[in-house]
Amino acid sequence: MAGFQEKNGILHVDDIPLPEIAEQFGTPCYVYSASVIRDQYNALKEAMERALPADRQPLLCYACKANSNIAILKLLQGIGSGLEIVSEGELARGLKAGFKGQQIISTSFGKHEAEIEACLAADILQFNIESPEELHNINDTAARLNKCPEVVFRLNPNISGGGHAKINTGKKENKFGNTSDDIMDLYALAANMDHVNPVGVSIHIGSQITQAEAFKPGFEKLAELVERLRDAGFSVTCLDIGGGFPIAYDDNEELLDLDEYASWVRDIILPLDTKIQMEPGRYMVGNSGVLLSKAQYIKTTPSREFLVLNAGMNDLIRPTLYEAYHGIRPVSGHNREIKAYDVVGPICESGDIFAKQREMKTVEKDDLVVIQSAGAYGFAMASNYNSRPLPAEILVDGDKICVINKAQKVEDLMARETIPDWL
Repeated sequence: MAGFQEKNGILHVDDIPLPEIAEQFGTPCYVYSASVIRDQYNALKEAMERALPADRQPLLCYACKANSNIAILKLLQGIGSGLEIVSEGELARGLKAGFKGQQIISTSFGKHEAEIEACLAADILQFNIESPEELHNINDTAARLNKCPEVVFRLNPNISGGGHAKINTGKKENKFGNTSDDIMDLYALAANMDHVNPVGVSIHIGSQITQAEAFKPGFEKLAELVERLRDAGFSVTCLDIGGGFPIAYDDNEELLDLDEYASWVRDIILPLDTKIQMEPGRYMVGNSGVLLSKAQYIKTTPSREFLVLNAGMNDLIRPTLYEAYHGIRPVSGHNREIKAYDVVGPICESGDIFAKQREMKTVEKDDLVVIQSAGAYGFAMASNYNSRPLPAEILVDGDKICVINKAQKVEDLMARETIPDWL
């Protein structure tokens, strides 16, 4: 992975040897490369600049559910990114990181009153609407606060996108979005409301989409809906075309041709003459991070060898939740022979497994091991299961290093708990 390179037989993040990080901050911990995040953002930005006129460039809104650490948000805000949020907490993080309201889009599902109020108070750019109920809630809340926010309606095109079923969002059986007919009705409903301003349509069909052609049917349905809305006399000035761009979890994994994707935007979306927004998340940060761990020991049984790490499924749940593949490699010892391991953690669950029969360089007790491509949906989905403290998060930028989230201590786990006085 870019940003994580072997130097003198030792894996580094930028200019810092990973053993130095482990010695200073302990394991397990998440380690991120700022240079990788910048490179990812710039690669997408430049692809769009090559395809679209200078005055029609999209607003790239980082989908921060992938990794919402405020240092990561500040890094992206500093290079020109907008922000896509799905909760009141993510709004608060974005504002703390320096994003202005007009750089923020709310796409949350099941928006509640406090969240809507906070977004209205921050004067966010727009709400992406998932249902008639959300539209009514936003209009009613905006009326109390004397606001009139812009709203965009999410289209469910009944198109599958992405890998695992749990990250597909564009099929009719998914909870997300509205049919084209429903959006025609919602637009008409909103047009008669006093405290919302309907301005457009959004789409997002899933994640880890590797073929640019997969976006074409959704874009075409979006274009058809825009024409229907305009024929009915409605104004459509904004299109949010989502994200879904992949990262490489495997060295042999195919990546999206960004220029080919940008050509579909140019050919289908650009002629609709609207503002364009995009929501890249995993793409921005996924390959920027690793989960740095230590080998507790090797357990040998008659059928296999278990590489037991001090990181568990509470630290990185994607392999358990999605059967997701993550590259795994030792930090040093790369000249050793190859062995096959079941790579597991210490959690009291059979599902606490990162890889089965994974061939990798031989690992010995106390060796450092990294689980790669962990910058997205790693720490963001971590938990205290088995009463395990959350790991630290470390950001490296060249030769600079900072703890951007301190590791929890065991006493932190009980700090908010109370024993009733009657016990």
